[in-house]
Amino acid sequence: MKLLLVTSVFPSPLQPNRGAFNREMVRAIAGHHQVKTIAPVAWPLVFRARRDGRAWDTARIVDHAEVRHPTYFYTPKVLRDWYGAFFWWSIRRTVADLLQGFAPDVVIGYWSHPDGMSAVRIARQLGVPAVVMVGGTDILMLGQRRSRRRAIRRVLDDADAVVAVSQDLKRALRAWGVPTSKVHVVYRGIDAQRFNPGDRTAARRCVGIEPGTRAVLWVGHMTPVKGLDVLVDACAAAVQRLDLHLYLVGHGSTASELQRRCTRLGIAERVTFAGYVTHADLPDWYRAADLIVLPSRSEGVPNVLLESIACGTPFVASRVGGIPEVADPMVDRLVPPDDRDALADAIVRSLTSPSRITRRTMPISTVDSAGHLLALLTSVVTAYRGSPMKAGEAGVAAGDPVRVQP
Repeated sequence: MKLLLVTSVFPSPLQPNRGAFNREMVRAIAGHHQVKTIAPVAWPLVFRARRDGRAWDTARIVDHAEVRHPTYFYTPKVLRDWYGAFFWWSIRRTVADLLQGFAPDVVIGYWSHPDGMSAVRIARQLGVPAVVMVGGTDILMLGQRRSRRRAIRRVLDDADAVVAVSQDLKRALRAWGVPTSKVHVVYRGIDAQRFNPGDRTAARRCVGIEPGTRAVLWVGHMTPVKGLDVLVDACAAAVQRLDLHLYLVGHGSTASELQRRCTRLGIAERVTFAGYVTHADLPDWYRAADLIVLPSRSEGVPNVLLESIACGTPFVASRVGGIPEVADPMVDRLVPPDDRDALADAIVRSLTSPSRITRRTMPISTVDSAGHLLALLTSVVTAYRGSPMKAGEAGVAAGDPVRVQP
């Protein structure tokens, strides 16, 4: 089977960790099927790279799959209703070029809008099915704006199938009026060869955590939805009861404000901003930590928690999205979002009364997750080809190379 993936949530030379789960999905699929990916990069990143004289590849082979990185031009924070048009305008020439000699059996869009809108448009012009994958924030957060919600709903209506990463997200889509029969849950997998339990002492040496430290770890992209302001406040309260150290792995728009907040609260010496860490180096951080904390205001099923579970580290997290679906009540603790006191109490309790459970349910592997997705895609393609009206829309034979008009 030939697949075309359209998504801006994918690693690029300018953001190597972005959407690592999509790269892992492509890696698992590309071993047996032909996959090509269009992964646009936001123009501010491209502008800064060029300003700094940094060269990077806009077309490359990643894990036996071709990836193209056109520049995504848009107006930051304004004219969001036009993002679908901006996205298509930015990728249209790359699409036309990539499809010369390549006829996908299905087009997949990760992130409902604007990525999914372009995926559906390409599929309709080619006369193949479109599958849109939703990650959580696109539905739960972006969908709160009426105009954006209308745009997202049109994409979901036009798609032949919708893939959600959790049962919670499927319920949210049902509340939107999306037919239940159209929505399929495929849980993300993790690389079990990389993320697994290991020697904590050796891991601490690798990441620079002193023996005896009660290490609390957060991993991710520093944006308001991640609730890091609540985490810093909770740690300021927790250190009054217990000696601990918070490690923040990642970077983002709120990093500077968080550093100032730590200083104002008098805990700057108890918080380490570790900055960017490659995905390959994350296992040592998970193994070194006593506890993972994720106080997000909205989530689907975060890979951070799946990876921490695989490495044997318990977590405290907000009771939002699909997180309860992966939490073990004998090991992990869930708290309401935006509740500093509940978060501080859960951190202290987890560190002082750790679970004695030595075994827990492990996340599925990337290979198994990809297998579930492929089974769904195969059924969608088969059903589409069996529909005379849809199969005849483009007027091309299966396998024939086609061009999408810019």
